Amino acid sequence: MSLIWAIITGFVLSLMLKTGWGFVIGLFIGPMLYQTFCNKLTEQRTHANPTLYLTVVFEVLGHLSKAKGVVTQDDINLARQFMDRLQLDSHSRQLAQESFNRGKASDYPLRSRLKELYNQYRYRRNVLNIFCEQLIQAALIDGNLDEKELQILFIVAQEFNIPRQRMAMYIQMMMGSYHFHQQGYTNQQDHRYEYQQRNNYGGYQQRSTETDLQNAYRILGVEASAEISEIKRAYRKLMNEHHPDKLVSKGLPKEMLEVAKKRAQEIQAAYDLIKTSRGFK
Repeated sequence: MSLIWAIITGFVLSLMLKTGWGFVIGLFIGPMLYQTFCNKLTEQRTHANPTLYLTVVFEVLGHLSKAKGVVTQDDINLARQFMDRLQLDSHSRQLAQESFNRGKASDYPLRSRLKELYNQYRYRRNVLNIFCEQLIQAALIDGNLDEKELQILFIVAQEFNIPRQRMAMYIQMMMGSYHFHQQGYTNQQDHRYEYQQRNNYGGYQQRSTETDLQNAYRILGVEASAEISEIKRAYRKLMNEHHPDKLVSKGLPKEMLEVAKKRAQEIQAAYDLIKTSRGFK
């Protein structure tokens, strides 16, 4: 779409300035005008329904819990854990609980609610991608995704116009993130990163790096055999997508920023581990 704006702007400027340079200038100005238009449109829609993102996240989370059968106390506890992770205030927490309950209803309109969210953020692909990551992360709190949960996640991809293969990649990346977290990845005071797990005697022992590295590559969405240049591109792209300031400007609710920050920290930690393993800067 930005290319169309560039071409149209180029034609308009070439006619106004009566020179071919107007078309060249338009190729540069057009995408900026398009981005400005998208920013204003998204800002207006977000202001019209500022809680839509938060409510749909927990509605779909409730729907995921119901899809497995009867919603158990464990499901409810997992939803509360996700609320804790988001550090929701009392008002937002109440809203999240109500949304989770709505999502459990047998007649919950999954596709229409996803369409509503898509229409609000359709020009903010980063925000929709973050939604997918956070939804997968919430569903993975119990460490498992069953077939029905996967079906719902792929419905989300359909409604957001995300290719099935890309959603599958997001799932793999978040699974890597889950295991990365479970294995106790920590940033030590001397700035060396290491994996640790508690042994039977309450102490710690360093883990083998083979599984650690596999998860680190999964977090970046690249193969272990990837070239260094590809790893760097993937890292820069992910860090750019998860930059807090950029996410705020794109309309991500403040309640979701803390999880996005932690995700950025995991991306950085995974990249540092790979750099150390591969010996590049």
